[in-house]
Amino acid sequence: MSDDEVRETPEEMGGSAGGDDDDQSQGSGYDPDQLPKGIQKEIITEAPDGNWKKPKYGDEVSVHYVGTLEADGTEFDSSRSKGKPFSFVLGEEEVIKGWDRGVVTMRQGEVAKFTLSPDHAYGEEGSPPDIPPNATLVFEIELLSWVAEDDLFKDGGVIKTEVTEGGGWKRPKEGDEVKMSMKVTAVDGTDIDEKTSWDYTICGGALGPLAKAVDEALLGMKRGEVAQLRCSKDYAYGDERPDGAIINLTLEEIYETKDVSFAKDGTVMKKAILLGEGYDTPKDTGKVTLSVESATDGVAPLAGFTSKVLEFVAGSGDVCDALECAVAEMKMGERALVTVTVPSMAAEAQLGLADVATTVVFTLELEDFDNPKCAWDYTEEEKVDLGTLRKETAANLFKVGRTHMALHTYKKIVELFEHADSWQEERLKTKAKDLTRVCELNKAACFLKFDDHAGAKVSCNAVLKERPENVKALYRRAQAEHGLKNYLESIRDCKSVLQIDSQNRDARTLLKQATAGQKEVDKMSKGLFANMCKALGKGPIPEPGKPNIDDDYPPEVDGPATEDDGKQEGATES
Repeated sequence: MSDDEVRETPEEMGGSAGGDDDDQSQGSGYDPDQLPKGIQKEIITEAPDGNWKKPKYGDEVSVHYVGTLEADGTEFDSSRSKGKPFSFVLGEEEVIKGWDRGVVTMRQGEVAKFTLSPDHAYGEEGSPPDIPPNATLVFEIELLSWVAEDDLFKDGGVIKTEVTEGGGWKRPKEGDEVKMSMKVTAVDGTDIDEKTSWDYTICGGALGPLAKAVDEALLGMKRGEVAQLRCSKDYAYGDERPDGAIINLTLEEIYETKDVSFAKDGTVMKKAILLGEGYDTPKDTGKVTLSVESATDGVAPLAGFTSKVLEFVAGSGDVCDALECAVAEMKMGERALVTVTVPSMAAEAQLGLADVATTVVFTLELEDFDNPKCAWDYTEEEKVDLGTLRKETAANLFKVGRTHMALHTYKKIVELFEHADSWQEERLKTKAKDLTRVCELNKAACFLKFDDHAGAKVSCNAVLKERPENVKALYRRAQAEHGLKNYLESIRDCKSVLQIDSQNRDARTLLKQATAGQKEVDKMSKGLFANMCKALGKGPIPEPGKPNIDDDYPPEVDGPATEDDGKQEGATES
């Protein structure tokens, strides 16, 4: 076999090895590690730890090999004796089928011995003079490296070649912001465009004719990856450059944008511009050191702002809501842009922003934090003590109008005691239940502040399940039912309150309002029922078995009246 025979005679290496082979397909059910009959693999040297990736069809691999005849061990070819590795593209029939199927099962640095039957080698004809007909061959192959290539749109229009592998597991998704560098050249090497460390929104259309190719490539890349895209004219500049273009692309950073507001309503959005270390984030009652580097309205610096390193206890209310929200979702060393669309949540006197009245964009860096021990490490006594202290913190937050943070704190206290039923000491179990009841009642008060009547109802039900005659829970549920326009339920709860406390003015006032609301509902229902009755019996009688297509229901209803029509939805007890 000549030095270049493997490369120059693909018809021998692939075409004469037994015809088409369904094993080359990567369709449904294909498993590259499942070798067909006629190919035996024995690993001689395992790949180094950490080398878990394998090449795929379409990748250009570089190998060393030694080929021998199984019959007598005669060596007929060797890249090692030639002093240079051999390269080929997997799945392109540039080599015999046994190589295509075998190498795709290997990891970088692995050395394996493949025994190939004639059907997976040179078949009945062999390759004279070195390889006789119907010869079984043995190849010792070392996988040195490969260049990964992907046909992004499966039409040959954009071929992506991985130049440098990225790190981590995260890939961007549509709509994410990334930092990337890009150099575009013509096929002849002429520079067309270049962008360095550029902030870019995937699928935002900012790259014009190149956007489709670049977006698709970025969606499959990891942080730090370098790739080259060979684009046809249809994915580049069209007829303006009929030879297409080459794009060298580097994904430098993936910005993680997250809604960190207490209510998850988009009022506080955090964009990580430098990822932090590890997975841990500050927890309530932990000590935090946070650098607030700048504050703008999105364009210009805010008047009066003073940059400062703040030291505070997380979850205590020592800093404004926006900073409390943000720091709870930051990792050690993380830098982030935090956009606050509700000015009161960014009002922070320590930064000179006590009277801020516009959208605020903070630049933050989490310098340090020291968390308390995890909740499951607390004793039952310690949990009760912590819950008591946190309840006082939440009450103070509620008093000064920081209702979202108060609600967030009450929720955490309830979670702290969710397994208190299994506690051993009755004294502590009773205290835990009392704290839970108070916090559920106060959660209901917070929900009512936000007109979240459904949330308030759930919290009240949690209390009434254990204490059916709790006046505050009954009254707040009556308020929630009124807000949900469930007037009958509101009336019922108001009457329950008055049976316990006949002088309760708030319940009397709400009872009047609920009664008026139900009367209005009844009035509307009567009118609707009357209109339906008027429509009954109109029009000619249709023939038996034949509908009257001229009959129309009045526009207020979708079908004939039933005995249930006219009743208020939700009027029965839940």
